[in-house]
Amino acid sequence: MSEQSSRNRFMPMRQYRHEDFVDLVSGLDERGLLELSANYGGYPVLFRMSLDRRLSHIPFIQTGAAVAVRNEKGEILLQQRSDNGLWGLPGGCQNLGEKLETTAVRELYEETGIKISEDDLFLINTLSGESRRRVYANGDIVYNNTSLYLASIKSGDVVLKKDSESLRLAYFDVDNLPSEMNDEDLVAEYIKYDASLSPF
Repeated sequence: MSEQSSRNRFMPMRQYRHEDFVDLVSGLDERGLLELSANYGGYPVLFRMSLDRRLSHIPFIQTGAAVAVRNEKGEILLQQRSDNGLWGLPGGCQNLGEKLETTAVRELYEETGIKISEDDLFLINTLSGESRRRVYANGDIVYNNTSLYLASIKSGDVVLKKDSESLRLAYFDVDNLPSEMNDEDLVAEYIKYDASLSPF
């Protein structure tokens, strides 16, 4: 099945009534679930949408990855998110059966157009706990376990291409970051390592 026909097979998840979505999901095998989740929001979103709305208050643990992209000037790449207007690192949720390194590479490309390989990644740390708690507009409560990676690139070699999740993409000096930040804990964890990083 081509990517285009695959994308046309399902409506975006948020357009389904809950009952219709549950009916759809109950009729899919693992491959179908992966296809649906890959095209429309990721596996954790699919899982949360499948729950009875009376259970949406139950906190959910989801795993993901974020990438601190550092250019030759020592600046860090941030995206301004379309859902809340806040600035943060490119990243997202792990798909079912996916390695976290693969998640990092995939999300970075989807959100910025930057192509790297898993060998280009350096694991800074995995963050979890209260600082990773998020409450979404629909009431979902999520605790994110997020692996934070570093990727150093030469920004002149890359044309940034934002996706529907990004309003803007820009490089910032770590001493002059935007005031409206998303995932401050991830950025703070990167900054702890920044001083020890050698120039390009």
